[in-house]
Amino acid sequence: MVNQPWKLIKECADDLALTFGELMSIVRTAPKRYYVWELDKRSGKGKRTVCHPARELKAVQYYFLRKVLVNLPVHPTAMAYVVGRSIKKNAEAHARSRVIMKLDFENFFNNLKVENWRQYSRECFPGWSNEELEFSCRILFWGAGTYDPKCLAIGAPTSPLMSNALMYDVDVKLVQYAENAGLSYTRYADDITFSSREWLNYDATLAAVRDALLTARYTNIQVNNEKTILVSDKSARRVTGLVITPENKISLGRDRKRLISAMVHHAYCGRLASEDQPKLAGLLAFAADVEPTFVERLRAKYPADLLKWILSFGTRDMPD
Repeated sequence: MVNQPWKLIKECADDLALTFGELMSIVRTAPKRYYVWELDKRSGKGKRTVCHPARELKAVQYYFLRKVLVNLPVHPTAMAYVVGRSIKKNAEAHARSRVIMKLDFENFFNNLKVENWRQYSRECFPGWSNEELEFSCRILFWGAGTYDPKCLAIGAPTSPLMSNALMYDVDVKLVQYAENAGLSYTRYADDITFSSREWLNYDATLAAVRDALLTARYTNIQVNNEKTILVSDKSARRVTGLVITPENKISLGRDRKRLISAMVHHAYCGRLASEDQPKLAGLLAFAADVEPTFVERLRAKYPADLLKWILSFGTRDMPD
């Protein structure tokens, strides 16, 4: 019989059909059970470290995702990792703006630390024992090559919801500032956007963001000064990669539409590489959500079954 302080761990073991000892064996080494590799950042400056949890650890993380993390509060202005919210909805919140200010954070996931979660958990889960709290820390946080939990990992299924939870009080403060200043505010993961139909005070807004981060209870992230941008309706307005047109509509943008069109043409001619088929399928599905009229034009241009074949990841024979 497992004592009450181990209740959460025992329930996890039962759910995964593991013995208590088998689960604890995974937990003890969990912060180091990741496959790690580096990818070039889209900006071309530097690398992004991706950490994919080993299969047995991922199973434990998914248990925690289902039983605990889905119940954590997420602010309505957080547009990422929530059903019914998206990049498109994030952009739509600023579609009627005259001026837009965009900021992001340095090393977002990796700067959400295990000590942030410990403080958050003590307040949000006062009934947890020390054993249960340590269990959550070890399965949710990457050890950066060590057996000690340190930070959230890019690649863990639990990191997105964890980030929204830890950022909740920051979102509250920035929404309050935005309302007082007559601005709109949203956050998509580490990208935050303010917009105004009239005038936006750049210095005051940047100061408000820095103050919210400085006084945040559950984070210690900082603004990436190199990516703070202010644009008006006299130039191209982009929000999380999408374009706001002069008619205040949301568009994929000319470059992305050209890429999709070229890849669809290559698929039609039989020249699309097999490794590019999943990428094109994803781009088409994204385009259908953001700008469905563009996809309809492609349907009218090519044989009826072509786009269906592309969206099936090319698993069926090519249509005639």
